[in-house]
Amino acid sequence: MSDLRRASHLITPAYEDNGLFRSPVRRITVGLVPQIHRNNRQDLVVRGFVRDGAAIQVLFAGRRTKQAQGLEARLKSMLFQARSKTAGWRDESTDTIQLPLRIEGVWRSRFSRDAWGCETRYFQLIAARWAMFDDAGVAHLFGEAPVHLHPAHRARVGGPSGD
Repeated sequence: MSDLRRASHLITPAYEDNGLFRSPVRRITVGLVPQIHRNNRQDLVVRGFVRDGAAIQVLFAGRRTKQAQGLEARLKSMLFQARSKTAGWRDESTDTIQLPLRIEGVWRSRFSRDAWGCETRYFQLIAARWAMFDDAGVAHLFGEAPVHLHPAHRARVGGPSGD
């Protein structure tokens, strides 16, 4: 099957963000856990929990993956510290290690199919910007606000001349 994606040198920030951010951006507090992987587009996908305890995936896509490398390193460091300090560490305890982030992004739902063919719905939060606190309690902002190709146009009344 041929790849119908545009060449990477043809992808502008506005083109990328039009594909990612199709609904209004929301602010959500998420506790990220050090369960990290990359998808087939090399976007960073991190497991997290929202306030009500629901598990979600946070996606750092496109040009924002480079800015998320520090976040990835911090999560891996937190996991290493927990493993070295806790005797009898079990990987099931990973959910207890959480890095709180304030994320501006959009929700999208996804479906995964199990071995029996049943589909389960889960949610991804596509991050545009995020705030992370360092050890001194200072907030650092990463990412970029979405850029759109076509800004919202006001509706015209009376035809093309605006009469």
